[in-house]
Amino acid sequence: MSKNLEGNVAAGGEGDQLFAEGKVMSLFEHLNELRYRLIISLVAIILLFCVNMFFANDILLFLKKPLEEVLPGARSTLHFTGPLDVFLVGMKVAFLTAIIAASPVWLTQFWKFIEPALYKRERTFIMPFIVASVLLFLLGVSFCFYIILPLTLKFLIGMGQEVGTAIITITDYISLLVVLIFGFGIVFEAPLVLVMLALLGVVDAEQLSKARRHVVVGILVVAALLTPPDPLSQVGMSIPLYVMFEISIIIIRLLKRKKPS
Repeated sequence: MSKNLEGNVAAGGEGDQLFAEGKVMSLFEHLNELRYRLIISLVAIILLFCVNMFFANDILLFLKKPLEEVLPGARSTLHFTGPLDVFLVGMKVAFLTAIIAASPVWLTQFWKFIEPALYKRERTFIMPFIVASVLLFLLGVSFCFYIILPLTLKFLIGMGQEVGTAIITITDYISLLVVLIFGFGIVFEAPLVLVMLALLGVVDAEQLSKARRHVVVGILVVAALLTPPDPLSQVGMSIPLYVMFEISIIIIRLLKRKKPS
């Protein structure tokens, strides 16, 4: 079979050469590769989760700082209504921080799973994509925690204090934080998705430029779905997303110029 494959490569050119390099994989091989990548990612997350459980209270104290800035006069800014609340929230926090800390691992495994489906030239972008995806994810998480979350809390709690007294439960606060952090972390990956689609020939800079109006509507819809129903967090997600969309168009054009004809 190897002799036939070599003969086909010699006669068929680049397309068969890609096949010989492992471009084509069977369904079973794809599933096996997916299982392997998922196991590595889950092992990294579980190990970090076990470590983080020992520091769950310290992590909680750190995560509630934005709330303390909004309610500085309160003796205790977070409340719990059941004996298991703090323990269960501690598990959730440990899992959240484990996913964030393990992002270099599971993002690397994601792109490594995509790599066999790419042509030889496209595979040269895998390492830059891995580095960029990790940086963008952490940037989205940091942007959310240090900028968007305080503004959102100030707006929502300030509006509520006009009619009552704020009693924030630890469960509600962490649930809001998890939704915001993961929402921002994931949507900050959008530029890489667009650039990859451009490398695969699915879209180009001209198509994206013409679709600006539709993209703006889509961004607003995504922001409305992934953030609380307040204008600050929605605008806070929409503006960076649109800026990164424009940056993606610039990067795609630069890559097109460098692409050999």
